Amino acid sequence: MMRLWWKRGRISGKRLLWYAFVVAFLIIVYRLIQENAGDIERQWTCEELHAKDRLIQLCQDFNRGITGGNLCKDLCDSHDLAIQDCLAHKNTTIVFSGTWRNHDIVFKTKREPHHFEDLTALIDAGHGDNDDGITTADDQGGIQELFTSHVFEHVVNELSLFQMKDLMKPKRVLEQLWYPHPMGKLTWADMSSLWLLIQRDEFIKLQLLQSMKHIPQVYGFCGRFYAVEKVQALEELTFTPFRKPMPWKKRLKIALDFLSLEKEFSNTSLGKLHHCDIQPGNFGITKDMRVVALDIDTVFPTRQMKDFLEQPTCESKKQCDFFDCVSSCNQTIHQCSRNILTNNLQVICRDILVSSWEQPGLLQRAPVHVQNKLSSLLSECASEKMLPWEQSKRKRIHTRLKKILSEELWSK
Repeated sequence: MMRLWWKRGRISGKRLLWYAFVVAFLIIVYRLIQENAGDIERQWTCEELHAKDRLIQLCQDFNRGITGGNLCKDLCDSHDLAIQDCLAHKNTTIVFSGTWRNHDIVFKTKREPHHFEDLTALIDAGHGDNDDGITTADDQGGIQELFTSHVFEHVVNELSLFQMKDLMKPKRVLEQLWYPHPMGKLTWADMSSLWLLIQRDEFIKLQLLQSMKHIPQVYGFCGRFYAVEKVQALEELTFTPFRKPMPWKKRLKIALDFLSLEKEFSNTSLGKLHHCDIQPGNFGITKDMRVVALDIDTVFPTRQMKDFLEQPTCESKKQCDFFDCVSSCNQTIHQCSRNILTNNLQVICRDILVSSWEQPGLLQRAPVHVQNKLSSLLSECASEKMLPWEQSKRKRIHTRLKKILSEELWSK
């Protein structure tokens, strides 16, 4: 008969029973937490938020010339944009599923910010009031030029992308925000709606990064709603201790695409991007197995991230953490450092690839021969010691991980 030993003494029956009880208790608590978390997210129903009424009002406002956007005609007139179900919502977000010209989409809006500059006041200040109350074609052209200038300044300041002034023309930025539709003369309703939409920088970043593989496609907007590519959330595929994980080869492909995402984020048109909330729920998998970043409110260019980290006063290091983006506290001047200690690859290893007791990682239950190769490398990658990394360390770990995973993917 097999004997169980604990240090010098044998485990007694009572102690073994106690361990079993603790494990069962933890499993029950975990399940309750997961269920309650789902209940919290569902505390605001679509009915309580009057979600469908908002769509009706959206089209009424469009027909009255109050609301604009490059998808309004498809939503309200031709119905090329068809809304189906209200999928998910929180107290700040409404999300619908739908289709647009054979593309599966989500059509979503977020609560507008409390404070933003009024577009009418900005345009009036730069254009002057027309005493006779008549807007001519020249007036409209001048208003659009002023609007283009204000949008450009807003984007530059919002993302701290001051180098953009030397790299892009204001008109080009506006065209990217209007993408993927050709931009002609904009109505006042178009300009007002776009101005409201760019008060939240997520829409700006989505549009300026549309050339990237790992950013979901944007199909346009109407009023405060915008349409993006519908994908399957990564956490729905694998991340739970009580569900059989997806096939090993499929997980290898996804892990390799996370490495591709990490490399792409290190050099974008906005500079290096720092993802400050890396967790399964913030990534999705497209039909062609691309990993894409969802809800990129917490993705920041380097200058913007440094400006953000430097602001708080601090007494300890913990006060200088913004989710996964971490700096240090100078306790002499009580100010957080501008230097970012963590990096995307380290957090991807820690929170996506490696398992923890409460969350299985993407590379869980790897075959023994692969686990032997990966174990020490993943431990080094996920470690929170020796931060920040030298660039040579990031390159070494990335290259080695990619080699091991690629060889395993193409092996028989």
